[in-house]
Amino acid sequence: MRLSEISKRIENDDENAFREVFDLFYFDLIAFSRKIIADEQASEDIVENVFIRLWQNRKTLGNINNLSAYLYTAIKYASINYLKARKNVSDVAIEDLDDSSLFSFTTPESSMIGKEEIRTIEKAINQLPPKLKLVFYLVKEKGLNCREVAKILNSSIRTVETQLYHSLKKIAAVLEESQVILPRRSSR
Repeated sequence: MRLSEISKRIENDDENAFREVFDLFYFDLIAFSRKIIADEQASEDIVENVFIRLWQNRKTLGNINNLSAYLYTAIKYASINYLKARKNVSDVAIEDLDDSSLFSFTTPESSMIGKEEIRTIEKAINQLPPKLKLVFYLVKEKGLNCREVAKILNSSIRTVETQLYHSLKKIAAVLEESQVILPRRSSR
C-alpha cells in the first residue's frame, strides 16, 4: 500500500495505519537523528515526539505530499533544536554536528564482499565531510531520491546531486588507492 493511502487512513483516525507508518519509519528515523545528535536515548525521544505530533495533527495529513520527506525533515529540525537547547546556541550548521557516529555498510551485497573490503568502504565513507556523508547516507542507505534529500536539507536538487557525485568520487578514490577496486583504464 502506498504512503499516500496510509496517510488518508491516518487522517481518518485509523490507528492501524498509524502503526504501519510508525513500524516502517521508527528505527530509520532514530538512526537518522542519532547521526545528527549522537545520543541514542535522545534520538528515541525525538522520534517518539514527532510521531506524537503527527498523530495529534493527523487531520492535516492531507496537506503533506510526501510523508517520508516530511518525517525526515521533522526529525532533522527536532534534532537540531535539541542540539541548540543542549549547547545553548542559536545556529547549528551541519559541519558542527557530531561526526563520531560511524556509517555502517550493511546491505545484501556486503555478504559478497570480504570483511577487509567492507572496513575499507566504511572507512572511506566515514572520511567524508559531514554534508557529503549525510547526503550519501540518505540516498544510498535510506533510498531517498535527490529531490527528497534536497527538501529535507533545504538545498537545491542540483546541490544534492553535486554532493552525491563528490561523495562517490571521494569514496572511489579511497577504494582505488587501497586497491579494493582496480584503477580505471584510460580509453584509447
